[in-house]
Amino acid sequence: MTAQKTSVGILASSPEIRESLAGHVEATQIATVKVIADEYCAVEDDRPTQIFLEAQPEIILVDMSDERAAIKSLFVLHSVLPESWLYACSGSNDPQLIIESMRAGAREYVTKPISARSIAMAIARYLEEKERRRKESRVRGKIYSVTSAKGGAGATSVAVNVSATLAELPNTRVALIDLNGPVGDAAAYLDLKPQFSVADALAAAPRLDPVLLETFMTVGHNVAVLPGPKQLKPGPTPLPASMARLLRVVSQTYTHTFVDLPVSLDQELFQAVTDNSEAVMVVMTPELPALWRTHRLVLLLAGYGCADRVKLILNRDNSRDEIDEREIKKALNQPIYWRLPNNYNSAIQAINKGKPIIWVNHSGLASSYRRLAQELTGITVRKRRRGILNLFS
Repeated sequence: MTAQKTSVGILASSPEIRESLAGHVEATQIATVKVIADEYCAVEDDRPTQIFLEAQPEIILVDMSDERAAIKSLFVLHSVLPESWLYACSGSNDPQLIIESMRAGAREYVTKPISARSIAMAIARYLEEKERRRKESRVRGKIYSVTSAKGGAGATSVAVNVSATLAELPNTRVALIDLNGPVGDAAAYLDLKPQFSVADALAAAPRLDPVLLETFMTVGHNVAVLPGPKQLKPGPTPLPASMARLLRVVSQTYTHTFVDLPVSLDQELFQAVTDNSEAVMVVMTPELPALWRTHRLVLLLAGYGCADRVKLILNRDNSRDEIDEREIKKALNQPIYWRLPNNYNSAIQAINKGKPIIWVNHSGLASSYRRLAQELTGITVRKRRRGILNLFS
């Protein structure tokens, strides 16, 4: 029995481009051209839009030769055919054009010269996502939040290093979401130069799925990072429903996700994250102002109904600290879940190199992060070996 081919629509004003794209689609042998339009879509009831509405193609290739008209077409087609996958086809690698295309509704940005192979790979990703949706009843990944009541306590370091520890293990897919604003630091900790940020993913929340989510991610040290905003100017506050959608898709895509969660986040968004978290790690340092602020944060989390999921992480722990464990437990009515030793040199060395501590050295702090990851997830974490490649890194 012959498998049904994927139906494809083509939108291009140039006859040469229409002919070329149609030839490449048919050459894939897994798709067939169902409809071709020679005019860009301007409104929902114009002729080219109606052509696509009648044909209902699964995929639409939109030529970006006329960038403004093509962006408008993406908006219109996404509005009338939300289930169709839109592919922007362009010879430009301009980051701003890519971002605008994705925001307008494009699932992917295919760069020219386009070949049958590149189209076949794009269609294969579409088919893979269709199958993934069919199996959506599978076990979902776990989400862990990392927060602190006081800036500089080390929440980002904890999120980065626990993520990187788990990402080294087989059968794990690890993500890190940075919700800090107006600018997040997680990408800098891993020396990444991201093109997209969490703001882009939240803006695309209504159409977000695992494939689109992965286009927003930047991978470093095996961790898929969704960075914080890149500009100091604050953007509009996302809707809680958008945050919930993002977390739902993340849990469908990755086995373990860590959210760098600032306490300054909008209250409804903060609760949306904690509601979806397997555990909420509250990072604090052994000093009186941090103790006072952490007390208020623990009370807030209790009000959100997640007191039983709070894991208190004592960072920069030192035997000479004036505030001891007994005093912390009494003040917070919360036991210390994990103690990370005070090793400033190891921590700053890793940050300056743009690498996780576990990749930089074999200090007691690096070892403690491994054991924390194991305790938190129940997955056995072995010590990272220093092989010959590490000696030259």
